[in-house]
Amino acid sequence: MNDQADSDPTTGAAHCLPKNFPRLLDLYEHSDKTSPKNYFNVDYPLPLAEEEKRLARLDSASWRVLRDKAVRHVCFDDPARRYQQLWNTLDEARGYEFLADQGYEQIEFIKPSKKDGVRSPDLIGRKAGSTAVLEVKTINESQDNLGENASWRNEAVTVPQNLSEALTRKIVVTIEDATDQLKSYPHPTDRKIVFLVIRFDHGQKTGWHLYLELKEFIATQAKDGIEVFHEPLL
Repeated sequence: MNDQADSDPTTGAAHCLPKNFPRLLDLYEHSDKTSPKNYFNVDYPLPLAEEEKRLARLDSASWRVLRDKAVRHVCFDDPARRYQQLWNTLDEARGYEFLADQGYEQIEFIKPSKKDGVRSPDLIGRKAGSTAVLEVKTINESQDNLGENASWRNEAVTVPQNLSEALTRKIVVTIEDATDQLKSYPHPTDRKIVFLVIRFDHGQKTGWHLYLELKEFIATQAKDGIEVFHEPLL
């Protein structure tokens, strides 16, 4: 970041977020712009153009709901995982995008349940002849991959032959958790969808055979009327 941005944290995003990124700029404007930990004053791990294009697909009401969810995480910088909670929240737009691509015309974020211990799914979509509820779950890099002594930081990356047991176990547990949320929805629907966003560890990202194995593994997890889709991120 340049010296001017370093001396005044409020100039960083104003300079780097032009008007053709209206939704990201709106998120920044609703955050604490004076915080030195504000994500938009620090760096940009997200591909901005791609993220803005996705957020632009949300209708105005849905964007306000997602923005208000995300804004609480804009200034939270975890020592190990940095701004992952912000990215995880914005990943819910991927679920909206998925429903839109499936032809659903009326898509809304579901209000949290007021019943103790009951967690609602994220989204509902409606179109002629179909109503779907969808829960977005993000699976991030492992803690070992993020550590200061992670092997990829100091040596050549070795691409594994298979998905790790830790990852497949995490996928199963995550799907089970999402299934509970989907089944808690009290109104009739003909589709219940788990949408996984998966961020691979270093090494796995370059192993294209692992993407095929992931696709085949996830296909085995669709059961009891629950559909499972995924989006692996490089």
